[in-house]
Amino acid sequence: MTLEASVHAFRLRVIARAQALGNVSQACREFGISRTLFYRWRRRYLAYGPDGLYPKRPGPSRGRPPALSVEAERALLAVALAHPTWGPARIGAHLARPEHGGWNLAPATIYRFLRRVGLQTRYKRLAVLEVHSAQTAGLLTDRTRRALSAARRRRLRHVAAEQPGELVCLDTFYIGKLKGVGKVWQYTACDAACSYAETNFYVGDGS
Repeated sequence: MTLEASVHAFRLRVIARAQALGNVSQACREFGISRTLFYRWRRRYLAYGPDGLYPKRPGPSRGRPPALSVEAERALLAVALAHPTWGPARIGAHLARPEHGGWNLAPATIYRFLRRVGLQTRYKRLAVLEVHSAQTAGLLTDRTRRALSAARRRRLRHVAAEQPGELVCLDTFYIGKLKGVGKVWQYTACDAACSYAETNFYVGDGS
């Protein structure tokens, strides 16, 4: 017996027991259900007969409707690739103009779409444009080349080392003048390869 059939049979027994006893409260106590639930089942039984006591099957989930139409997605993608350094707010302002479609798109909606297609950062958009230009024209404009180089520099680490001891970063910090001690300075050395750090304190005038 399936779970659905078992539930249906249980509800039929409850209805039959209440009819036999002539006492709804006692039948509900015997089966461990509330009177509210019993009367809900009875209304369905009286309206649809025994078939009305089958458990309701959940309908298909409607889900979240698409926020963008196909036309809006195409227009958004075209602007994002034509102006790869623009952010969602500027792209939205551009598309909102009547001559550019009059699309009223929130920056968050634009960003979600760009993230879905893998173009959420200007570096990724510039990289796609670079590949497309190399395949079609074989070259990049100076403006695109400068923007791509700037994006790449931002992704690079400013400090990097392969082996411990190759690069050690030093920093000095003036803590302050402590009563009964004098001026206190902190000297810190940090290995750029393994992030091992050592700190020493110096008491004096800092010279």
